Amino acid sequence: MRKDNFNLLVLLCANLVMAGTTILGAEPTDERVFAVRTAKAETRTIAQTIVKTGSLTSPAVVDISPRVAGRLLSTTNADGKELDEGALVKKGDVIAMLDAREYSAKYDAAVAAVEYAEAAFKDKTREYERVKKLLEKAVATEQEADLAESAMLCAQAELNRAKADLSAAKLNLDETKILSPMDGAISSKKLYPGAMVSSSDVIYTITQTNPLRVLFDIPTTVFPLLKVGTTKIRLTVDAYPDENIDLVVDEAYPTANELTRTITVRAKLENAQGRYKAGMFVSGEIFLNQRENVLVVPYNALHRIIDKFYVYTIENDKAKLTPVNVGIRYDDVIEITEGISNGTEVITDGKHRLADGSSVRVVVE
Repeated sequence: MRKDNFNLLVLLCANLVMAGTTILGAEPTDERVFAVRTAKAETRTIAQTIVKTGSLTSPAVVDISPRVAGRLLSTTNADGKELDEGALVKKGDVIAMLDAREYSAKYDAAVAAVEYAEAAFKDKTREYERVKKLLEKAVATEQEADLAESAMLCAQAELNRAKADLSAAKLNLDETKILSPMDGAISSKKLYPGAMVSSSDVIYTITQTNPLRVLFDIPTTVFPLLKVGTTKIRLTVDAYPDENIDLVVDEAYPTANELTRTITVRAKLENAQGRYKAGMFVSGEIFLNQRENVLVVPYNALHRIIDKFYVYTIENDKAKLTPVNVGIRYDDVIEITEGISNGTEVITDGKHRLADGSSVRVVVE
């Protein structure tokens, strides 16, 4: 039994020696090939962005008062619907009516006065023309011609006054129909039908709903990158988180807040359907320093060694560590200002296992 064990041990040792000799003396038969994914450098429009939060505000709150005095006849719209607090109105909608009978009578009288003055002016004009012809024939005197001309001019002045009175009467009659000056919501109603009102009385207060305003405070350090009229904002309203709305900055306040070191910028949000309400919270991605035709690669293609940047390109199925200069980052891409050209294939996934010259195989999904 001991002899059998000894023989087995000798056999195992011999096999290990032979195996070791084989391993130590072997040459590598296959170079390791790394699977990688790639993307191509491309040109696109990019921008630096900042994300700010804010809220929707109404650009105007207006008290609605009559321009003429009278008895408040109705506070309904053109369809006869009573307008109470919260009711939505459109610009130009009828929102109240005054008793128009007095103003209608004055308008009719003004129309009659104009007709009378027009007839009188025609008569005086014909008389002046007649006297002027007689004067040319030496049948009438200069004094008679002057009197006829004066009478014609007086009739013309009376006609002009009558027409002015008619315009005023028509305006007053029109003012008995009170119209909304803007799209909005009635935020308060203070008077009701039957009340005697004048220009000092407020019937409604209307809060403008279309358009709404979006206000953001941005740091003064990035304000020089903003351009009123062109800087874009991608807006998300908290009530509709899956929707993005593209706006443009249309105003920047002229002074900075000394405490916060910020400047308020404003954009207009169209709201014809009334979906958005003043006071809703919003967030906005503000696109600063926007530039077109910028060469970019995916950010995960970038490889940093100390203070220098590189990307791995591919030549003859080999990874090539290529130095590049970079610009600004936007979302998941970064600007390349020097080192590669448009269309260059760069390695995005698998680059951390590579060295310059590593063999690679591109995985196509």
